[in-house]
This record gives sequence, C-alpha cells and structure tokens, in this order.
Amino acid sequence: MSATKSRYVFVGLMVLGAVVGMALSNGFEWTWVQLGWEDQSFFTRELTFTLILGYAIGFGSAIFCLKYPPVYELCIEVVDELSKVTWPERDDTMSATVVVIITVMICALYLGLFDAVWLNLTDWILGVEGA
Repeated sequence: MSATKSRYVFVGLMVLGAVVGMALSNGFEWTWVQLGWEDQSFFTRELTFTLILGYAIGFGSAIFCLKYPPVYELCIEVVDELSKVTWPERDDTMSATVVVIITVMICALYLGLFDAVWLNLTDWILGVEGA
C-alpha cells in the first residue's frame, strides 16, 4: 500500500468528517433553538456547544473509519479503482458541456413556450382576462 493512497484516504475522510460536522452542528443548533435551550458559548460567541458537538461527532466518525480495518480497506480499494478510471480530456469535457448547455436551453425554451400556450388557452377557456 502506497503512502499516496493513504494520504488520499486520510484527506477524503477528514473532508467528509468536516462536512458531516458542519451539517450536524447546524442541525443541533436548529434543534436547540426549536426546543428553546440556550446554546452555551465557549471562549468566543461563535464557539458554541452545538458547534463543538457536531464537529466532534463528524471528526470522531472520520477517525473511527480510519482506524476500523474493514472501512479503511474499502477506502483503499476505492482509491485503487479510481486510479484505473480513464478521465476524459479537456476537449471532450468542453464539447460535452456545450451539448448539455444547448440541450438545457432547448428544453427551457420548449417548456416556456408550452407554459405560455397553456396559460393563454386556459385563460381563454375560463374566460379570464390576461393580466
């Protein structure tokens, strides 16, 4: 097992822990507000109990995943599989992006026209004056 794979796993799990921590801290803060509980501040006004609790659970879960062999091995296998992926070249990505943008524009135009026709048709059927 190379050090590069271990670094990818470590960084990936730490980023995931930070994202989970942020989501949990926001969820805990919302829960505290809904229950009418006071969110205790530590050192500064921004460092609250819910923030510490959310990030502690997030990073604690990430560290658990790093230390638990089945999860760590799965992460290493994911890195191995991703290293085998043939990523598209810049030109392929640009042309696919243009196709997607044009397709979205055509669909938006079609739906907009359909909406306008349907609005006028239903206004005519119901006898409603257009605003």
